[in-house]
Amino acid sequence: MSDKVVNIRGGFAFPSSQPNPTLIEELERLLEAARAGEIVGMAGTYVHRDKTVSYSYAGAIASYGMLGGLDCVKERLLRIALSKE
Repeated sequence: MSDKVVNIRGGFAFPSSQPNPTLIEELERLLEAARAGEIVGMAGTYVHRDKTVSYSYAGAIASYGMLGGLDCVKERLLRIALSKE
């Protein structure tokens, strides 16, 4: 059914389901930082190859700083989405 849903401002092309080298590089960087104790908490949202979206969180996340960081990401994603109109 989701294949019948269209964006009212034009079609958004989802990336292919092939591994994304930039994504893999960032995940490896984050894992290395977590193993070094530099990152102690995280929250993320993920786009899956079937166009579904999920989220997760782990570690030390209960802070106003984390909420501020999420707001910054939300603002950035909004700007990216609006620039593709």
